[in-house]
Amino acid sequence: MCAFSFRQHEFHSSQRQEKSVLIRSSICGTFLLLLQIGIAGALLGLSFPCFAQTQNVTYTVEIKGAGKLSSLLREHLDISRRQNAVLSTDELERLVAITPQQARELLATESYFSAVVQPVLDRGVDLWVVRIAIALGPETRVDALDIHFSGGIVSGPNADQRRMNQLRRRWQLKQGEIFRQTAWNEAKSELLKGLLVRDFPAATIIRSEARIDPQKSSAALTVEVDSGPAFTFGELNIQGLERYSRTMIDSQNPIHPGDPYSQEKLNELQSRLEDSGYFRSAFATVDIDPAQPERVPVRLDLIENPRKRLGLGGGFSTDTGARAQVKWLDRNFLRRNWRLESELRIDRETRVLGGDVFLQPIAIGWLPSFGAHLERTESGGEINDKIRTGARLVSPNKVDEKAWAIAFLADRQRIGDNFSNNRQALIGSFTYTKRRLNNPLRPRRGYVASLELGVGPRGLVNESHIGRVVGRALWMHTFSPRWRTVARGQIGQVFGGSRQTVPADLLFRTGGDQSVRGYGYDSLGVEQNGAVVAGKVSAVLSAELIYQVTPQWGAALFTDAGNAADAWRDFVFKRGSGVGARWNSPIGPINLDLAYGHATREPRLHFSIGYGF
Repeated sequence: MCAFSFRQHEFHSSQRQEKSVLIRSSICGTFLLLLQIGIAGALLGLSFPCFAQTQNVTYTVEIKGAGKLSSLLREHLDISRRQNAVLSTDELERLVAITPQQARELLATESYFSAVVQPVLDRGVDLWVVRIAIALGPETRVDALDIHFSGGIVSGPNADQRRMNQLRRRWQLKQGEIFRQTAWNEAKSELLKGLLVRDFPAATIIRSEARIDPQKSSAALTVEVDSGPAFTFGELNIQGLERYSRTMIDSQNPIHPGDPYSQEKLNELQSRLEDSGYFRSAFATVDIDPAQPERVPVRLDLIENPRKRLGLGGGFSTDTGARAQVKWLDRNFLRRNWRLESELRIDRETRVLGGDVFLQPIAIGWLPSFGAHLERTESGGEINDKIRTGARLVSPNKVDEKAWAIAFLADRQRIGDNFSNNRQALIGSFTYTKRRLNNPLRPRRGYVASLELGVGPRGLVNESHIGRVVGRALWMHTFSPRWRTVARGQIGQVFGGSRQTVPADLLFRTGGDQSVRGYGYDSLGVEQNGAVVAGKVSAVLSAELIYQVTPQWGAALFTDAGNAADAWRDFVFKRGSGVGARWNSPIGPINLDLAYGHATREPRLHFSIGYGF
């Protein structure tokens, strides 16, 4: 207004008029200054009460009514995660306000879609308390399920109604089961995996919906899957092959051009080449392009191992004490690309000198080998000088492995200064091993089972007919994110002959880190002349419960039982029990156990890597 009024005056040359204009301009400036001061003061006056009311507080959180889900809320609610911090009252009140929505979203992932959440802020003198009352309501269950398929699995030459029905039957989140977000995601992942691993590597889920009715506590699930076209394998393109021949690869390749796509076949090719010892790594892939599914080239990337290697090593075991070892490896033995693996190993109870020669795989991928070993063992008061030589033929499939073998064994048994015995045998054997583990290096679930059958007829070498049967099994199960069980067992028997005529390597002793804990290595067997020797029958049972304290560390509670004897009528279980620590190391599970031998009434410390089988 003053400015407007000031602009309306006309300038004249008279001094009076200039003075009038100056006076009025001064009055307006003063008025503006006072007005600005008044506004600023008013604003400050409004602000001061707010600063006076705001303060920093410490608080704690109490959750009631959530039961086993309290830990989920404590871990993920903002107000819970920040309770160790000092917050302003404004910030704390904001966290209280958003807590109901956050809690309901978290509880919904665990099937509680109608939960009622009521937070109350109790303003104490020194410590404020946020009390969160939860009424979970009923769990939501799957009421309806609809799985649709499209693509090559529905129409065309690769249509497979039986497979679609099978995938529907294998769906994990069935009608009537509790709906949880993790189970929903896992079920979709497994459904898709059922297509991706074979024939349809371009399969995708094009729509998935979980329609929740909070009033009825029900979920209607819909999944639409496009399988895409069926793929077939083409030619093998190899990268990184320098030292070794293409023939070596082709002889172990389970994939033929025109074969249906299979992730299992790609994995098998990789594992065969890595297990051969010639390659540090092998990685087989195909380009997934739905526009070009026929005869897709297989790319194989290899990193070769050097032809020769000298290895020096040492170690320690609670079974056999300190160990020194020298290994010589030649992957071009006799210039035939045969693999020679020889070793010299010395520990407290064993001295071994020997080697094995692995020939090139034969056309169907089976791996032949032969070898010879000299060994001396000193255990339980018994000394054995052994010769072992033989040949093996092993199948390329490690999931269902078969092995045929023939072996000549001879040993000289000595006990003290007064007993000496020479034994020998020629025996052929067949071993079948079935492996179903989720991870070969760090398994958490699955099983391994094997059956070994051996026979040696009476003749030039054997003094009598010999038969041998050994069964082994290891089972692992994870029944929650933190708890798992490990069970193992072994039973064996030698038929025919006696322990005076059958070599020690065909008989049985037990005890030690990975058999019956609480007892020394091979200290359970048959007593003879003050020593412990091997018997014709044996059995071992073990059960272990593991709690995963952190992702790397676990605690174990276990009990073992086992023994060896000349006959089942003489067999008596010797038991050991204890506790242990588990570390998931990069090379596999490392176990440290303290076991109590019930027969000896003494504790014993055990250290091992992996799981004995």
